[in-house]
Amino acid sequence: MAGFHSGSAGRALGVVTLALALALALVLPGSGQARDEEASEREIAALRARIGVSRGRVEGAEREARNLLGAIQELDEGLEALRGEVEVSRQRSEQAVQAHQRVEGERTIWTNRLERTRMAMARRAVALYKAGGAGPLEVLFASSDLPSLLVRMGNLERLLVHDSELIARSVRELAQVRVLEVETREARTLSEAALQRLARRSAALGVERSARGKALDRVRRDGARERRLVAEMEVAAQNLEETLKNLRARRVRFEGEGFAARKGKLPRPVQGQVRRSFGLVVDPDYQTEIFHKGLEIQAPRGDQVRSVAPGRVRMAGWFRGYGKLVIVDHGQGYFTVSGHLADIFVEVGDSVEPGDALGTVGDTGSLEGPGLYFEVRRGSGPLDPADWLAKG
Repeated sequence: MAGFHSGSAGRALGVVTLALALALALVLPGSGQARDEEASEREIAALRARIGVSRGRVEGAEREARNLLGAIQELDEGLEALRGEVEVSRQRSEQAVQAHQRVEGERTIWTNRLERTRMAMARRAVALYKAGGAGPLEVLFASSDLPSLLVRMGNLERLLVHDSELIARSVRELAQVRVLEVETREARTLSEAALQRLARRSAALGVERSARGKALDRVRRDGARERRLVAEMEVAAQNLEETLKNLRARRVRFEGEGFAARKGKLPRPVQGQVRRSFGLVVDPDYQTEIFHKGLEIQAPRGDQVRSVAPGRVRMAGWFRGYGKLVIVDHGQGYFTVSGHLADIFVEVGDSVEPGDALGTVGDTGSLEGPGLYFEVRRGSGPLDPADWLAKG
């Protein structure tokens, strides 16, 4: 038995050493991962620099040489790219936290297994101690005949096998616990680093969004630029009308019926207060006039924007003056337009039903912060959405 224990101890040490070496090779971050993180940080820095340049074009000396809506869209595209990086960072941090929790759970399971095995070994050691140093041999040679000797030899063999299995199991479980302890420490480190990166990038996004708002406020307080911006918004509205005319003229369109019968019954595309109504609006400071061809509904960033009726998506993407925009063809020449979106969930050609998510509320192309720009059109002619949406 002494020889058996000595050999088992040597094998145990070898197994543990090999397992730990493999664990370190598998779980410790390599130079490739470090390079990826460095590249990601450089990309964030480049995005912020690009956003700063666009913001300067909105409010700086180049304003006479560039159209403001184009500069605002450049700024918004940069912010959306930065928001995408933040979202990727959020997903990675969640994965890192989940990995840490999973490895910690596995470590706990194997630690409990090892504890149970050690308790079984302790009970066996007590039994051997009580039997004395030569206990098994005395039992074996106390046999009075050959059949009894053979039975006792079989029992002794099973005890020896049981003892060797306990030792081998203890070695395996100890090795697994050591591996998982290394993985747990590494997973905790990765999780904490991912959360710190997310916090830094979220803070950067917040700073850039705040700077965007201040830049647009300065534009709005400058009478000359305010009037120029209004003129550009009128051009953007005309471009949208031309787009809708082209969509209506194309053969591929939604052949549904019954949109006209839904007047006054359409569900709201998003919940929130109307901050700018349909119709002519006069700026009280600069006496600039603009005809709003839709509603602006104030809503939290990220709220889902939903289809108000069955239809087919005819456009989904950036549109100057409206940010990210979705146009849905509802048949009979009726369209709805949803602008200032942060995310777009649909593609051109998709069929949608009432309540289907088109995207989320954002502030792309918006001069007043997060909200939804919503239009109802018959052909290219605007209709007052308040007459079409259900009251209350």
